[in-house]
Amino acid sequence: MKIQPVIMSGGSGTRLWPLSRKTRPKQFLNLVSDKSLFQDTVMRLNDGGENFAPPLVICGRGHAQLVTDQLADIGVKAADIILEPCPRNTAAVAAVAAAWVAENNAGALALIAPADHHVEDAAGFRKAAMTGAEAAMNGAIVTFGIKPTHPHTGYGYIQSADEIGGGVYRVGSFREKPDAATAGDYLKTGGYYWNAGIFLYHPDAMLEAFAAHAPLIAEGAQKALNASAAEKGARLLDEKLFSETPRDSIDYAIMEKTDKAAVVAPVDVGWSDIGSWSEAATDPDSAGHMIVDSADVTLRSDGPVIGAVGVDNLIIVATGDAVLVARKDKAQEVRNLVEELKRRGREDLL
Repeated sequence: MKIQPVIMSGGSGTRLWPLSRKTRPKQFLNLVSDKSLFQDTVMRLNDGGENFAPPLVICGRGHAQLVTDQLADIGVKAADIILEPCPRNTAAVAAVAAAWVAENNAGALALIAPADHHVEDAAGFRKAAMTGAEAAMNGAIVTFGIKPTHPHTGYGYIQSADEIGGGVYRVGSFREKPDAATAGDYLKTGGYYWNAGIFLYHPDAMLEAFAAHAPLIAEGAQKALNASAAEKGARLLDEKLFSETPRDSIDYAIMEKTDKAAVVAPVDVGWSDIGSWSEAATDPDSAGHMIVDSADVTLRSDGPVIGAVGVDNLIIVATGDAVLVARKDKAQEVRNLVEELKRRGREDLL
């Protein structure tokens, strides 16, 4: 059974400012290992060709060279690289992926995964994908429920229902990011899992779901793919047709409406979406930094030496043109700084 990995690499990573920028967003940064999150994702979905095909990468037009260079660095040749001329959210990506796989890898399942997540147990994740493969071949649109380690308020949750078989369940409901009390109740009740935003499906099943629930997205994506043109060793979706495609997420457009939603759960592989600096590792080259009488301090720098004295629970990130200082419990609010920079017209810092 073949699985076609589809790497979604369109995120901007505003909560990882000032290191994450438009020209080099967080998926292309080395935040948890000596490889970028993008490279780690590609390698995680590679088993030497036994079950996983070479990756299809879907990314922003401005990141074509980054993708090409980072793939070359790890010795991977993509099945194809599709460039988005403008962002249209994840539903359009899922539709493009379904159309591409149906045409180029007949009979394979599409596994679409964000490029900016971290998974400690790569083999465990591949095993989870194979667990969901039979249900996907039978028409289910499968997502992955991450075993929660604490009542996280920054993730959406998936509630499982009846077991289909072998660790795969029907989805009972999707829940928005909860408050702390609700998240705590989810963990006490059981059967609730973090929504990782990763999906496994047969192209026919996804295209049928689009036809039923979001036909304009599928039509726009297919037309933009059909009219795509070669650019920098990749394939650029037609700009006019893709920009006219409705913008929506897979969750809202398809998963919350279809009766084919299923979930592999619990998936316990050390997953994180690295959604803020509180989830990133301290710079592995931090030996030159100075930390005195301090605790729980995350330091990152692409040049300047950082000195911290008598501080706790802090994030300090320095680049050549900006410095971030934030309490760890405010890490999610870094994106507000990015919005302020936009308001001020400081494109040089974005």
